[in-house]
Amino acid sequence: MKKNIKAGIIGLGWPGKEHLKGYLACPGVELAAVCDWDEPLLKSVAAEYGIKKTYTDYKKMLEVEKLDAVSVCVPNYEHEELSIAALNAGTNVLCEKPPAMSAAEAEAMAQAAKKAGRVLMYALVMRFTPETRFAKDMIDAGDIGEIYLGKAGYTRRRGIPLGKDNWFVDNARSGGGAMIDIGVHALDCIWYLMGTPKPVSVSGVAYRKFEHCVPAGVKYDVDDASMALIKFANGASLFLEASWAWNLPGTATKLVAGTKGGIQIEPFRVFTEKKGVVLDETLGESSIPAGYGSAPSNPFAGEIAHFCDVLRGKTKLIATPEQGIQLMQMLRGVYESAETGREIRF
Repeated sequence: MKKNIKAGIIGLGWPGKEHLKGYLACPGVELAAVCDWDEPLLKSVAAEYGIKKTYTDYKKMLEVEKLDAVSVCVPNYEHEELSIAALNAGTNVLCEKPPAMSAAEAEAMAQAAKKAGRVLMYALVMRFTPETRFAKDMIDAGDIGEIYLGKAGYTRRRGIPLGKDNWFVDNARSGGGAMIDIGVHALDCIWYLMGTPKPVSVSGVAYRKFEHCVPAGVKYDVDDASMALIKFANGASLFLEASWAWNLPGTATKLVAGTKGGIQIEPFRVFTEKKGVVLDETLGESSIPAGYGSAPSNPFAGEIAHFCDVLRGKTKLIATPEQGIQLMQMLRGVYESAETGREIRF
């Protein structure tokens, strides 16, 4: 691909604005146009960031602008349709999490990318934090040994999102609640550090106990808390939890355990043993260089920079369509297991 990349964004909610700032900070990228159905929001964001070309119709933007790259930052139920449309238009796609509503949708997106000969990357932003990059280098260097166990979770005591037209809490449009919304972040981070082993089974439970926390009359048919045990083909396993609301403290849990040591991502800690002495090394955020790994410290800027480097042929994609399919297998497995009361095997 040519050195300069012509990019666009579809969807200007909070994630879309983070992508926007990432493109503006990336050398050799022209953010040519942005698109959103909400015209007042579209005009406001364009004025704030100096974007001259705006669209309310993404198909028209793809047709007119002939973009090299586009970020798809729309509600979950639109990921498949918009990503495939962009790929079919010859545009490389960076699609926000979760990859899709189902593994079947993610598979269709992967096939479209392959047929079009274009890049499909998922915006799995936790892979690009300095802490995750540092941990990955330690693991790849063999410092932690064989990784056999992971623990991952994001929980809120209260924090149920609604979104425009309440789509977050409508299962038909979101595909799920806390697990698919914030659980995906913790799951992907730890699964990535574990080496993305092939999932073989999921046992999950899901709860909906806080309908009283949403406005009266709003359809609320998703989980506000879910937990799961995921087993992998290499014998490793991962404990996973997510909640938007529960009567316990909010947590951010991202841990991996290996035969030589363990790592906690937030806050960053390393657990090792040397000469029979058990050591607990705590590193504050400032202890990891802001530009660790020669990448931006802001993870959104980091994922945008990586996406652009992939398009320029400078590096290999680390968040692949195939991984997106497996992520959706695991997430949907949690819900299917919770619904049926049985372990789901792949």
